[in-house]
Amino acid sequence: MDIAPGFFDGVSCGNSAPRSNYAAGLDWPVAYTGKQLEARYQKDTATGAGVVCPLLAAAERTGVKILLDHRMTSIVRQNPNSGRVLGISADNDGKRVRIRAHKAVMIGTGGSTGNVNFRRMFDPRLTEEYCGLGGMPWSNQDASGELAAMAIGASLWGLYNQTGEFGSVLAKPQFIGCQYGYLPFSMQMLSWMPGSPVFDKARATGLRVADWQDLILVNMQGSRFYDETQGGFTANNFGSVKPYIQGSYLNAKSITYNPTNFLNAALAGFSDGHNGGGPIWAIFDADAVARESWNPTPPSVDIKAGFFFSADTLADLAGAIKMQHQRVPMAAAKLEESVKRYNSFVESGVDSDFGKAKPLYKIAKAPFYAAWATPNVHDTRAGLRINAKCEVLDMSGAVIPGLYCGGETAGGFSQHGLARAICQGYIAGTSCVLAKSG
Repeated sequence: MDIAPGFFDGVSCGNSAPRSNYAAGLDWPVAYTGKQLEARYQKDTATGAGVVCPLLAAAERTGVKILLDHRMTSIVRQNPNSGRVLGISADNDGKRVRIRAHKAVMIGTGGSTGNVNFRRMFDPRLTEEYCGLGGMPWSNQDASGELAAMAIGASLWGLYNQTGEFGSVLAKPQFIGCQYGYLPFSMQMLSWMPGSPVFDKARATGLRVADWQDLILVNMQGSRFYDETQGGFTANNFGSVKPYIQGSYLNAKSITYNPTNFLNAALAGFSDGHNGGGPIWAIFDADAVARESWNPTPPSVDIKAGFFFSADTLADLAGAIKMQHQRVPMAAAKLEESVKRYNSFVESGVDSDFGKAKPLYKIAKAPFYAAWATPNVHDTRAGLRINAKCEVLDMSGAVIPGLYCGGETAGGFSQHGLARAICQGYIAGTSCVLAKSG
């Protein structure tokens, strides 16, 4: 049924029209808070809990055995690169466990964005400092499913979907001063909160930026590098391609490519033999804190792990920035010069360097702050090659009997989120049930 999109769901999805495809949170607890959504948001807020919690309850009622604290280490096949998939090996607190598949094995391990070496096959710039991942710290997207399948002959697919500079493969952080600064559009009224079951890993709620005029962004050397108000890669959302003609290759002529976006600017490397661009820091002052109504203390920010710093002078602030991903010390003189030059743009009303529309506020009142604002690695779009039944294929395009895959572990898709997971999960699950026993 076609209905108007809800308040916090997929209002921007679809090229030809805005579309809504989501699972309402209702009264299920959400991961970000560990609590129910407010009553006014329960029916029109998209959340994975709206899918997973009812499915879990239904599975438990029918006697499905769910093994927690087990990590799959390998997929077992009759022969290393031939024959049927027989089951998996797993680790349970140091103990090796083998689980035989009655009919099939289905991989749904959630993608590869959390595996630095794996993701760098697609973009060498995505080095260790890009440690804020969509979905973490709730889930790690460690490429374990892809690696296990590749070890028995499976092929990867859709690599360009990961490399192409479009969509939400990378995301500009919505929250600064914390490691995990990404939240989906549907959860914009939330962040990781102390009530969350994983808040000990998230460590901070982060500071939500309402107005990017309230700060500047600098690289790890202390240099400003772009217009802070701009966004990321071009997405294929409703209204982004005008005119849009269903199924026509001519749509490509109407795509606006912006090579100076935040992500490309932030990822630009240095001449130090390291591909990644290093940490990006949001620099602001006491007046910005007042305008944004921020609380620059834990648990709003993560000081202990090195994602937030403060000092009474800019020079001292530059010297204070020390953490594992800051490869070189920030030069005090460089940061002072960057702020001085930006303040001159506020006076003149013209950003002569990057064209920020009428810079509004000087950075002048102590204390001064540096908050982590590095891009977040988001979607996994490259993954295992599958067919229309979600059967995994090998390097020659042949089916690996007894092995299925869906969601972000599957490659060659651009659809994001629940729609992809639900659709492929249904197809793969149905195919598994209908498969012949091994």
